[in-house]
Amino acid sequence: MTTLTKIIVAAILALTAVSCNFSFDTGIDGNGTVTTTQRELKGSFSTIETSRGLDVVITQGNTESVTVEADENLQDLIVTEVKGDVLKITTTKNIGWSATKKVFVTFDDLSKITTDSGSDVSSENTLDLDNLKIDVSSGSHLKLTLNAENLECSTSSGGNLTLSGEANSIKASANSGSDISASNLETQIAIIHANSGANVSINTSKELTAEANSGGNISYYGNPDIVNNNKSLSGSVIAR
Repeated sequence: MTTLTKIIVAAILALTAVSCNFSFDTGIDGNGTVTTTQRELKGSFSTIETSRGLDVVITQGNTESVTVEADENLQDLIVTEVKGDVLKITTTKNIGWSATKKVFVTFDDLSKITTDSGSDVSSENTLDLDNLKIDVSSGSHLKLTLNAENLECSTSSGGNLTLSGEANSIKASANSGSDISASNLETQIAIIHANSGANVSINTSKELTAEANSGGNISYYGNPDIVNNNKSLSGSVIAR
């Protein structure tokens, strides 16, 4: 066997070993039989964290509850647990095809929402809150209608945030190709940062501080009395 032949054989064996150990796991498919379960909550929560492609619907009410609607064989894979004051909603394994994988959450009060890894979160009713922090990342989506005093929002890595309703003030930062759509959210004071190809639309009536860099874009509505505009050559701040 020549040296070249030995090298080729060794390469083939190495590739075979790698392919045998590498898992092209697309996730566990649902069986199509949809069931609904009421989850037991051990403790109260003021923060919601969601991840791994689950669809979450939140409703403000007088009590706290969690209901999961999913394929029968996927129910045990969906985790809904309270740690400290945080309700964590995720899965223990990847889920492939499913008839549905929805988690319905009712809460009394909320101070923070975090969405990650392709999860989708939406509000069923208008949320009345004092202060709310929002973090949206990794291709996840969050859509809320609310009345709030102060909002602090952050999006990154292709995350999308859509807000409507009213808020006294909003501080928002969008990065890495993410989007914040808040033209239907009426605010009085807005501090906005957009970087790295991110896009933000905002509606404010009194004061806007806007900073756009590295291909970031900010569009604002509402004809604010004061506009503090700080943009680089590759960023844009535009009145609509």
